[in-house]
Amino acid sequence: MGLNGIDELPCLESLGGEDLSYKKQLLIGLVMELVVSEGEYEGRYKTRIEDVRDGILFLGAPFERGEVISLREGTRIQLTYWDETAAYSFEGKVLRRIATPVPMFVVELPNSVTKVQRRSFVRVPALYPVTFQSVTKEGLSDFHKATMLDISGGGMRFYTEEQVESKALLYTHITLPNGDLHTPVRVCRVTKVEDSKRSIVAVEFHDLQERERDRIILCIFEIERAIRKKY
Repeated sequence: MGLNGIDELPCLESLGGEDLSYKKQLLIGLVMELVVSEGEYEGRYKTRIEDVRDGILFLGAPFERGEVISLREGTRIQLTYWDETAAYSFEGKVLRRIATPVPMFVVELPNSVTKVQRRSFVRVPALYPVTFQSVTKEGLSDFHKATMLDISGGGMRFYTEEQVESKALLYTHITLPNGDLHTPVRVCRVTKVEDSKRSIVAVEFHDLQERERDRIILCIFEIERAIRKKY
């Protein structure tokens, strides 16, 4: 359902055991997102598969500002990749580093991966900065500030003191933990907050690229994981 109702729970499917079809996707050249959750090199990086053999992956060492990200052996990492229908994620560990001829990490091939259907969304609370511009016949308006209230793979809600019309088209700049997102949105509903100058604006993402939607879903997983740790 859209923002007018409760979104669907995410469709998580663990692929493993006797079903090893996911391994057919782990081919040389596949681009992946590599996440280090703690330590000196905490952050998100881009990598790709350089080779696959005997149950292990050879991943190209990421670069940042021209320097190799030299993860130590034993570092825990999370890897994510995409195809036309879903995002896939699994955890691993750096078994070995290779310096030449190309800097690489050796990671054990996972026993299972988590598959996320693209259009299965859950809405989670999130307080991230948002700026937006109204799209008019004359062009784009000035930038206006807002604060996100919650987000899903289909849209979001945010607080703002600016006047926004229902059905309006906005161009938004959203600051997410895994990078900034620039996307048009369509206003679904505007609700005035009593005794306040603010309104709650519900929007749906408009013409959002599926790769960008997957980034949002991955961000939602991180929020859900943090929420579960609190309880």
